[in-house]
Amino acid sequence: MDTSRCSKCGNLSFDSPGPTFDVSVAPGTRHYTLLNTNEPPEDSESVFIRSVIAESSPRLKHLDNEISKLQEKLKQLEDERTALLSYRTRNTAILSPLRRMPPEVLAEIFSWTLPSVNDALSIGSDTVQSPWLLTRINSRWRAVCLSTTSLWSRIVFDYESSDPPRNYSLALAETHIHRAQNLHIHFYGCAKTDSKPQIEMFELLLKHSSRWEELALGITSAMLPLLAALRGRIPSLKRLWIQWESPQAEVQSLDCFQTAPSLVDFGATNSHHFVSIAFPAQQLTRYRLDGPLQRHLDILGLAQNLIQAHVIIEFDDGLRAEKTEIIRLPHLRCLFVSHPEALDYLEAPALEGLGFWVLPQASPQTNDIDIGHLESFLGRSKCPLRRLCLRDSDAHSTAQILGRFPSITEVTISDESHGQENFELLMSTLTSPEVAPQLRSLFFASEEGSGITDYSMYPKMLRTRWEADGSALKNAALLAEDSRPDSGMLRDLHALRREGLDLLILEGRVALREMYDWFYSSSWMV
Repeated sequence: MDTSRCSKCGNLSFDSPGPTFDVSVAPGTRHYTLLNTNEPPEDSESVFIRSVIAESSPRLKHLDNEISKLQEKLKQLEDERTALLSYRTRNTAILSPLRRMPPEVLAEIFSWTLPSVNDALSIGSDTVQSPWLLTRINSRWRAVCLSTTSLWSRIVFDYESSDPPRNYSLALAETHIHRAQNLHIHFYGCAKTDSKPQIEMFELLLKHSSRWEELALGITSAMLPLLAALRGRIPSLKRLWIQWESPQAEVQSLDCFQTAPSLVDFGATNSHHFVSIAFPAQQLTRYRLDGPLQRHLDILGLAQNLIQAHVIIEFDDGLRAEKTEIIRLPHLRCLFVSHPEALDYLEAPALEGLGFWVLPQASPQTNDIDIGHLESFLGRSKCPLRRLCLRDSDAHSTAQILGRFPSITEVTISDESHGQENFELLMSTLTSPEVAPQLRSLFFASEEGSGITDYSMYPKMLRTRWEADGSALKNAALLAEDSRPDSGMLRDLHALRREGLDLLILEGRVALREMYDWFYSSSWMV
């Protein structure tokens, strides 16, 4: 069978394939019976069947040849189509807006592909992630990626993780550093694993300390001798976070950060003992520290430029302090204190947001909290306070505080230990239209280990306040660090959002980061 194309339409036409082989067999014949049963043929019938087989073979061979030709032709057409499609796709790509996208826009898009600090700490430094991945797409992307130094600023090493960064060699780290301009270092050492690779990597980073802008550091004993090299060699350091998990007091103080001329954000925590860390307090705009009350007061007395502070009083017996005069913080806008007693020493005329741990009195006669410290502080400061953050507050204390300060229009409540029963009581209390009807914002957070598993009362409470006559409610948020709200409750919340309520719902590590901001703690290192 020969093929050709029609001169008019261009379609394939086929020559006559020749006479066909008749495969029909009349019913009732002996041949029909043999075809449709398992009867054995007689000798004379076998001769006939062999002749039929012989007569069909040439036709089968002819058909096989024709099919082979058609398959060959089909393959040619498919190959031609594949080549033409590729050619068209490549030409279409010439017109792609990406080719005309300015490099600075492309660089901004690339910045959104970088893993978060949390993800980077989980997966470690890895060349299959951005920004390394971007250098292997095409030559233009590689050029933009390599010329955008900010994509290479963050360097993360977490030796405390279950899978420390063994595959990120010193040579790779050196290349990474070379491509960056300013460096944001997140380095967490681990005393339980081999210290040699940790020390080698940290020594490499120390060579470039003049370019450090951020440093989140988990200190181990092996790293202590290296820190002295930082003295006078961190001119660009703006943010510093230090955590120390060692139960042994290898050192009582550190002074290597005292000469950081650009430092404005400082935070430190230690689970076992207090280490005094010297830093230029007079230039800070933000700080977070776990330490004795007297140490906090010494810092606050110098830090007249503070805008935000997170004061956790630890390693202190009886909240004793020698300082008696009031410390005035003229620029402080956000403050969180673990113990309201610290407010007795402060005055903050510009304060807009205040938070504290709610600690009921131990008296068996009453569950009321002592709000005298808060009243005195607000009376003395005469500040435009509009937001109150209550950490681990129970239903009774929350109602008592909100009833005492009707000027508060935004409230943030977290639960760390009270559990499901208190949560439902709290939601029931807030449902009452008599409780803080002036609230414009009502945020709730469930911290890890709170024991809350059923959040259904939350949308019911919001619905009641939302539909109340003269409702002031505009904003709401639900943060669940370790227990996911169910789908039914989420549907109820999304219904409120569609009706106009500005609603934020976060879970897991993202929720934790938001909580850090609620309580005016350092969140950039999370």
